[in-house]
Amino acid sequence: MTTTSNADTSLRYDSTEPTGDEKHTLATYVSDMLALERHIAHPVQHQQHDSETANDATASTLISRIASISQSHIAALETRLKDLGGNANHPLKAAWAGLIGAGASAVGGARKTKVSKYLRDDHTALSLASISYTMLYTTAVGLGDTTTASLAKRHLSDIAPLIIQISDGIPTVVLQELRDDGESVRGEAAETVKRELDDVWHASARQTHDH
Repeated sequence: MTTTSNADTSLRYDSTEPTGDEKHTLATYVSDMLALERHIAHPVQHQQHDSETANDATASTLISRIASISQSHIAALETRLKDLGGNANHPLKAAWAGLIGAGASAVGGARKTKVSKYLRDDHTALSLASISYTMLYTTAVGLGDTTTASLAKRHLSDIAPLIIQISDGIPTVVLQELRDDGESVRGEAAETVKRELDDVWHASARQTHDH
């Protein structure tokens, strides 16, 4: 599921393919991004085949989208890294592994919130990927590499809607998990949560715009 936006045509700077030190710098960034995407893809594949995920339509749809996009990103990054002459065997940074892995390791046998924790961990991982692609895009623009810049921008445009969709979908998943565990969930809870959370994000957007 690759977004076909005007990402490629909207870049307004002159460039040539990088050489020398610039090429090495870009290869390092692309290799880091590839390692992160691979690290995201591995647990998502497990989530996708978990029977608990399959029983929740909202979670199943979201996780399937993440899995599909991750695989397309990995393939594109592998191709770009090869073109830059980089090494695909770059290890995942310890800080990244710790950040992404901390939530996943806590799921364990916690049946009551298993699927919602999957989505929480995916949101964390995609947020990290988002800022990392922003860094890759900025580096590529700064060094005049339109090919890598377009790839980074395109991948960021794939990830951003997923982060929003998880935020929108997770209340539904959490409330269903409560019902499945026999809790008495208020009938108006879904509408209340959606309204209040929308207010929070809209207020944040207004504050950001005002500043």
